[in-house]
Amino acid sequence: GSAFRERLRQFPSLINCCTIDWFQPWPNDALEAVAMKFLREMDLPEEQRSVIMEVCKEFHVDAKLLSKEFLNEAGRQNYVTPTSYLELLTLFSTLLGIKRSEVHSSRQRYTTGLDKLTFTANQVGIMQEELTALRPNLIKTVADTESLMAKVQSEKTNVVEPKKEAVDLEVAEAKKQGDAANEIKQECEEGLKLAMPALEAALDALNTLRPADIKLVQSFKNPPGTVKLVMEAVCVVLEIKPARVPDPASGKMVQDYWGPSKQLLGEINFIERLKTYDKDNIQPKIMKIIRDTYITNPDFTPQNAAKASSAAEGLCKWVCAMDVYDKVAKEV
Repeated sequence: GSAFRERLRQFPSLINCCTIDWFQPWPNDALEAVAMKFLREMDLPEEQRSVIMEVCKEFHVDAKLLSKEFLNEAGRQNYVTPTSYLELLTLFSTLLGIKRSEVHSSRQRYTTGLDKLTFTANQVGIMQEELTALRPNLIKTVADTESLMAKVQSEKTNVVEPKKEAVDLEVAEAKKQGDAANEIKQECEEGLKLAMPALEAALDALNTLRPADIKLVQSFKNPPGTVKLVMEAVCVVLEIKPARVPDPASGKMVQDYWGPSKQLLGEINFIERLKTYDKDNIQPKIMKIIRDTYITNPDFTPQNAAKASSAAEGLCKWVCAMDVYDKVAKEV
């Protein structure tokens, strides 16, 4: 129409740069020749190639006839072109390869299973032969065992039973000592129960520490006094030596734990090191420093530490738990 002509005038390249392809239907001999070319590239018996070629050709022709009926009944065009025929042959080739692969895989599994069954049958035969060969030894062993049992019964009657009374007395004495040991054990367990809540609370506090909390404490250039106090106590327990730095006020060299504390906080396994600390073998000199310098300090409490940092609170709880556990462990 006029609109199409106007569009062509505005865009002449629609004519200059376009080529119209006219798809013409292939005759039967062309369909057969193309199918045979595809099928010759497949590993098929010759008689099957002819049958498959006829089936593919019939599919293509029937599809064209059904498309015409569909156009007449529904008024909608379904194009069946030579490309469709080529896609049909390609699809057949692909499906044939997939199915052959599945069959080959199944055959391999069955073959492997049969080999294993054959191997098992051979092994069972060998074991049966070995058992047959061992049967005389088994009979001899049974006879020796019966003889030994008779000897043991004789010794029980003549030796063991006369000494039973003395053994009973020893058993009674051992039971008495066992009861005393159980009482001591219960006392020890009661003592440990006093320390376990504090220890478990400290471990729970360590579990709540996030890497961000540790990084925050590590980033302090001038940390709060409570944070420095807590980290000093942690370094003392872990036997981390202080650094010697000049005192800004006097200029003299003094001990400072903040540098080593930052290095300790930067360790990847810092929290795991606290969790796996050998709390049962803490040196007395370490606990004396902790109790004299930090536990007695009114500022050294989890409540004060929490005001400065959540990480400092958890570490303070851990140091306090080590103190309580050590006291109870020494008493036990």
